[in-house]
Amino acid sequence: MSKARVHGFSGLRVICKTNKYKMADIFSLALCCVRGIGPAIAKKLMEVYPSAQALFEESEAALRLLFGKKEKTIEDILKRPMFSRCEKELEFMYKNNIRSYFINDCDYPFRLKQIDSPPTCIFVKGNGSLDTRRVVSIVGSRHASDYGRWVTANIVKELRQYDVTIVSGLALGIDSAAHVCSLNENIPTFGVLGHGIDRIYPAQNYALAQSMLLQGGLVSEFFSNTEASNYNFPRRNRIIAALSDVCIVVEGGIRSGSMITPKYASEFNREVFAVPGRIGDTYSEGCNKLISDNIAISLSDISQIGKQMNWTQCEQSPQISANRPQPQPQTAKPLPQMTQQEKKVYDLLRQKGKQHIDDIMLECGLDFASCSVTLMNLELKDCIRALPGKCYECAR
Repeated sequence: MSKARVHGFSGLRVICKTNKYKMADIFSLALCCVRGIGPAIAKKLMEVYPSAQALFEESEAALRLLFGKKEKTIEDILKRPMFSRCEKELEFMYKNNIRSYFINDCDYPFRLKQIDSPPTCIFVKGNGSLDTRRVVSIVGSRHASDYGRWVTANIVKELRQYDVTIVSGLALGIDSAAHVCSLNENIPTFGVLGHGIDRIYPAQNYALAQSMLLQGGLVSEFFSNTEASNYNFPRRNRIIAALSDVCIVVEGGIRSGSMITPKYASEFNREVFAVPGRIGDTYSEGCNKLISDNIAISLSDISQIGKQMNWTQCEQSPQISANRPQPQPQTAKPLPQMTQQEKKVYDLLRQKGKQHIDDIMLECGLDFASCSVTLMNLELKDCIRALPGKCYECAR
């Protein structure tokens, strides 16, 4: 064994003893960083080796038999240049109460294990569990219409009777609506991220993300300091699909990124439902195509989900119209308790109607961060509603 490898073990033992980590944790994270080993290959390797550590302890001769001419892969396993990064990642996890699940762990989310390319390691922050009895993903356009938000709210309310966990991507539009409605209905909800768990994208969903930690959480396969990128979001979408028993698409254009999730879900043998829309509606074209291509079942009655999945249904579900929200009986609700800042924003929207976030900041003398948190809290209290174009209006 080379001096570099001996030194690596010595350093690991000191770190693991100090922070109460297992040495296996370092090796598990390190496997995620080896060049030439992606999720699919890592899964196959861990079907042969009892642990990542066992792979890293292989001789050079054995590695050459295993990987052939993949010199960079062999070099990474022998020299372990990623160990310092993995040590920092474990320190970050320790300080921020983040759990990690390695593909070989007995408590790795069982639905993820069913696919061919599960994340080698998954990071989770929050109080919820990903292995609940029933998990439903709800996805859709970032440019959600009023109808799309209304449908999402009704789907979430009806799903409550099935004791589900809701998963989505914490994006603007339908994703955010699904998370907010889940919190309002006391349903556990997880946001799957296309970046490191140390940041929130988009930034205006920071308050929402923090609220989700209490009855759900955040999920990512990316190390901290990983930026959001177009390459990462399809990988995020495969996790959303894999974690779910059912995938529901509310709105989305044909080329929308939200169409990636149901296609993965179909590939993973999950049930897919799509809310039908009017012919010619830009943000219904994707859903209508999923239905016409037999990828998704047309969802016009939420009870279809329970029947299709053989779930017990407690009560009759209302029909969902593809044209417009159904009129609901209005009963006056007392306003919830508000902070002085929340009341100031609420009174502004009640008096002046629809306002852009910039105007709200100006009128109420708030910076962006404070304004975003206040608006999200008012949304969670069902006092205001978000509109396209970063606008808000009074909801009652």
